[in-house]
Amino acid sequence: MKEIIAHGKSLDEIRAEWAEKWECQPEDLELEVKAKPGIFHKSWTVRVVLNEQAAAAPQETEITWDGEKYKIIPGKEVETIYPFTPAGRLNHENQELFEEYTVTRGDSLEFYPLMREGGLKWNLQVSPDGSMAVAFVKHDHAGKYIFVEEIPNESRFYLEKYLRWEPSEDRGEVWDEEKLKEELKENQIIHGIKPDAWARVLAVEGAAQVVIAEETPAVPTIHAKLEDYIGKSSDQINDDEKIDYFASKLKVCQEGDLLAKKIPGQEGTPGMNIFGDIRPVEKMIDFQFKRKQKQNVCFSEDGLEVRAACTGTPKKSDNYTYHVENVYILNNDVDLTTGSVDFPGNVMINGNVQEGLHVCSGGTVSLQGSASNAVIKAGSGLLVKNNIIASKIIVGEKYVSRSQYIKLLKDLTEDLEDCVTQVEQIESSAAGRNVPIGQLLKIVLEKNFRTLPKKAEEAEKSLAAQDEQMSDKELDIAIKSIKHFVVGTGPLQMKSLTFLKSSFKVVENFVKMVTDVVAENIVCDVNYVQNSDLKCAGDFVCRKGVYNSTINAEGKVDILGVCRGGEIFCGQDAYFKELGGSNISATVIRANKQSKINVDYCNSNVIFYSGKEIIRIDEDVQKLSIYRENGLLKADKLKWDKQS
Repeated sequence: MKEIIAHGKSLDEIRAEWAEKWECQPEDLELEVKAKPGIFHKSWTVRVVLNEQAAAAPQETEITWDGEKYKIIPGKEVETIYPFTPAGRLNHENQELFEEYTVTRGDSLEFYPLMREGGLKWNLQVSPDGSMAVAFVKHDHAGKYIFVEEIPNESRFYLEKYLRWEPSEDRGEVWDEEKLKEELKENQIIHGIKPDAWARVLAVEGAAQVVIAEETPAVPTIHAKLEDYIGKSSDQINDDEKIDYFASKLKVCQEGDLLAKKIPGQEGTPGMNIFGDIRPVEKMIDFQFKRKQKQNVCFSEDGLEVRAACTGTPKKSDNYTYHVENVYILNNDVDLTTGSVDFPGNVMINGNVQEGLHVCSGGTVSLQGSASNAVIKAGSGLLVKNNIIASKIIVGEKYVSRSQYIKLLKDLTEDLEDCVTQVEQIESSAAGRNVPIGQLLKIVLEKNFRTLPKKAEEAEKSLAAQDEQMSDKELDIAIKSIKHFVVGTGPLQMKSLTFLKSSFKVVENFVKMVTDVVAENIVCDVNYVQNSDLKCAGDFVCRKGVYNSTINAEGKVDILGVCRGGEIFCGQDAYFKELGGSNISATVIRANKQSKINVDYCNSNVIFYSGKEIIRIDEDVQKLSIYRENGLLKADKLKWDKQS
């Protein structure tokens, strides 16, 4: 142990001076104070001692090999040392180091390098089900890690930087391809052996798994699948949504709608495990859509799709037989249980239509019971065996709206013709010669044709709602022109009646062209009607009676019983068994100019309109016949003595 008594102005000065003299680090010195600076002396007196371990520490890092391990004595510059576990184990005082270690002067560490004997071996594992054989291969090259010859003296000593792999000539046990084949034979593996299995075993560096043999998996059978679109519903009701129990619950399809589709199946392919055993597959389950006569469906060319051949209710007879019913038959009442009926074809109801519900059909409706406070719409005909009470009935709605449109145009042209005629008469008279034509038109409109401006406005609105068949550009211009000259201050802008006459002619010619709008086969045949509103595009027949109802028929009207109160509009001839009544409100019959009206028994208080002409019946008559002869309206009748 080195020591000495030294003097100096400060402890740091003494430590630095003797570290330089003894060629060591200042921290390697221990100082023992003997005397501090005072009155009689101004320097420190200390005992300087050099640590034994620090004294023994070499200037450069020393590494020695004893045949088992390396002994490492870090040099004086080394402050930390970093282990490298892949290359070996670094120990200090028999404790393995895994993280950086701070070096103390005089430390000694041991490094046990990784050494490999080398060789090629494996452990073959076979799946019990014969799906796979896997070799767990260990392929090592002989050698060990050694330190490089020159190791610089750095503060941070990284083992990884100064170690290298040194191969060895010594080889351990090496298995060959024949041994692999022998193991496969012992395990009875005959199928699915990988052709490159041995090459992949040799390619292993270190340890790895190599698939030696693998089964040929079975390709599963795919059964033919049916997609049924009849049962599918896109309507989902949330808990907070209200349910309309009056709505129709029928499922309706349109022509061409997809009813069912077949997704073809595919036969599976058997597999084989590595032992040569067959992996069986299921036999494919197939089906074909069935064809029957008059089922209103059509099939695609490949037979995979079934589509509706008409509009109606799709039905499924059995698993693979579909048909479409173009007639809906209900053997119960139309009530809250069934919901209303919305059907594009014919409808037959062997019951009643209850209050608040409706029946809408694109074809005919046959009702064996009654309708009370209900709505019935039939596209081509209606038959009601019992009563219609407080209901709304429309038969041939498409034609009804058209006929109402034509009737509005007829009324417009008739009023306009009469209006123009009166204006021309006044203009040719002495009183109107100096009055502007526009002023005359306005006076006539306000005095005799107050409803004409409103009819012109309604005609324009109604035209906008028509399809192409019931409108054209010339008609549109004509109606707008008429409206312009008869509404508001329009008449005052008129300089001549020529333009108004030409517009009138366009509308008149159009009306003549489309007058045949009544379908011959549309018939509304009912038993009894009371307090109801009924519109029919064809003929109307009532077997017993009509009371306080509005009937609007574009064809013939035949009431074989009693008709009292309300209004009857008939587009063609009309027949009544008994009409009107003295103790009720007036019964009004409105007919076209050319319509013939026959009444067997007519009570008083009945009003007939033939075009714009009126006939009032104020006494009881029989055999009443109203008709036109040479353009004149006539009424033949006989007195009816109810007492006789």
